[in-house]
Amino acid sequence: MKVLLTGATGYIGSAVTDHLVAAGHQVVALTRNAAPRPGRGWHAQLAGDTADPASLAGVVTPDIEAVLHLAPPSGDVDTDTAVVEALAGPLRGTGRPFVYTSGVWVLGATGEAKGVTEDAPTHPVDLVGYRPTIEQRVLAEASHGVRAVVVRPGIVHGRGGGIPALLVDRARKQGVPEYYGKEDVRWAMVHVDDLAELFVAAAERAPAGTLWHGVAESAVPVRDLARAAGRAAGILAAPQVVTVAKAAETFGDLFADALALDQSVSGAAARAELGWRPTGPGAVADLVSGSYRPVEVFGAPEGAETDAEVAAIRRLVAEVEHAQQHELVDRFLSLFRRQDPVWTTGHGKRLSGFAEIAAFTQKVLPGATAYATAVYDVERVLFLQPGVAAVNVRQQPVASDGSRITDRPEGRPFYVLVKEDGAWRIGAAQNTLAVE
Repeated sequence: MKVLLTGATGYIGSAVTDHLVAAGHQVVALTRNAAPRPGRGWHAQLAGDTADPASLAGVVTPDIEAVLHLAPPSGDVDTDTAVVEALAGPLRGTGRPFVYTSGVWVLGATGEAKGVTEDAPTHPVDLVGYRPTIEQRVLAEASHGVRAVVVRPGIVHGRGGGIPALLVDRARKQGVPEYYGKEDVRWAMVHVDDLAELFVAAAERAPAGTLWHGVAESAVPVRDLARAAGRAAGILAAPQVVTVAKAAETFGDLFADALALDQSVSGAAARAELGWRPTGPGAVADLVSGSYRPVEVFGAPEGAETDAEVAAIRRLVAEVEHAQQHELVDRFLSLFRRQDPVWTTGHGKRLSGFAEIAAFTQKVLPGATAYATAVYDVERVLFLQPGVAAVNVRQQPVASDGSRITDRPEGRPFYVLVKEDGAWRIGAAQNTLAVE
């Protein structure tokens, strides 16, 4: 299909462009001006501003086979209604798709309900107060022969952007991770690339007059997100909750209310009926060891293949951390290759062969985290050859609340990883204390 895409230069629009092109579609980007944007993967570019409905006259030409409206709302209900009219009107009677982007904030606080669905009533926070009206205006186009569809994304993460990036920035500036409202607030989350896949699915096969929640994780505790954002910022401290009134001093009343919104939202319908399959990392994992923590990479070309290998290595190191923190002996040992691994511990004990490593681990790991544990962050990866990587890791001792234990030295684990049967394993490891 030839797809007209508004918001094509934005955070979500950039990901949607990538996934539309990968699915074989041609993207016609609507941008505020006609200045060329090389390297975007667009088939064509048109000038038009969704804050000025009159500028959209004629942009939906007869060869446009779908319209995906991802541009942010203007803040004025009449303007946004006119934009829908300008973009959807030319599609009437064609059966072609018009996909509108809303958001789960139109649902308001979901209370004790778990995973509310698309048929739940709307109680929008003031920031998105008129959005349900626009949703209904879009869905009404189904009666005029438009395959009208509404997608409500959760809070979007991934590619180092979105609201989670704000949490990282605030942690870095304040010196402590923060979140807003109450202790138990939860957010419905989705990875930006998973959301992009849902937009592709909606354009390709969603029935007319349907509404879909773009949610991969129904209810992520924001306290956990804040702790992870602190770690991404290099701030190992217990998160603090900030009142809405205090947050409003920084973000304004409307956005502060939205950030404090407690929700549990289901995205099951899109999985069951559109075949949507979210595969991206969860929001907490993405903050801790994903796109919000860049890694220096050497010895391999830039590109998706190298990115995938680095992501797999980071998952392995995250497994080391998880096994250590939860004293999971068998899980920890499963991360070593069976054939002749070697390990020098932080206290200089040399272990040779899997049997020695297993015996040592079975002796020392149970009970090791009674008073403290550690976090592990990949800092550098050197690919020595395909399937062999040298990895520098930063190991920091933390208390049970995630705060840094300042009177204990850091570690600098060094791993030589070997890829066997499609999975990375530890072939050699040396833990070195970093003493000033």
